[in-house]
Amino acid sequence: MNINDLSPIKQRFYMVFKSTGLSQSEFGKVLGKSQNLISSILNNKRSISGDMIQLLWFKFRVNPEFILHGQRPMFIEKFDINRRIPIIADIPAGDWREWFDSYAAVAGDDYIAAPEVKGDNLFAIRVIGDSMEPLLFEGDILVIDPHKEFMHGLAVVRHNWEYKIRDVERRNAKIGYLHQRSERKYHLCPQNKKYPAEEITSGNETKIYVPVKVISLRDI
Repeated sequence: MNINDLSPIKQRFYMVFKSTGLSQSEFGKVLGKSQNLISSILNNKRSISGDMIQLLWFKFRVNPEFILHGQRPMFIEKFDINRRIPIIADIPAGDWREWFDSYAAVAGDDYIAAPEVKGDNLFAIRVIGDSMEPLLFEGDILVIDPHKEFMHGLAVVRHNWEYKIRDVERRNAKIGYLHQRSERKYHLCPQNKKYPAEEITSGNETKIYVPVKVISLRDI
């Protein structure tokens, strides 16, 4: 392989690869990609996708601006990575809507700057609908920390693999013979009073995602 035959982006990809000291197989394993894919990129047979740039960011702290434009530094500090947080979905503040498991998502079509927010694997979602007005408006951004444990309050609720945004209160209900076991219930309350509150019973696929910052586009 002659590095001069590669495009500038692939040359910088090669520089990152060499700086890790890993073999192609080891490098690919960290990224969750095959050795064949890494080899194909380095041999000018495959392009570098946005997904790959995001994986380099999350797994090795590679500065995306270095890969894309050659802007130094090559690597950025752990928390500096959160200066550009991927917006990976629009989530309704009203009706349930199908989506996907956000924790597995690594790339977004858009980004939001939030340098003061600290955490790993942060992502953001965009609010649609009016059921959380006047707390949230359509177009507002919620920055989510998938590792933060939910206690109570504003949250993105995944239930039966569908999603919505609500004020959430956790409730425990005793069930069964002599109340020997309990199940977890959540009370979901909109801010806009024209929408009804509801209660759900937690199942295996129920998850509560915790926003750590609300960014109003009216303020930026």
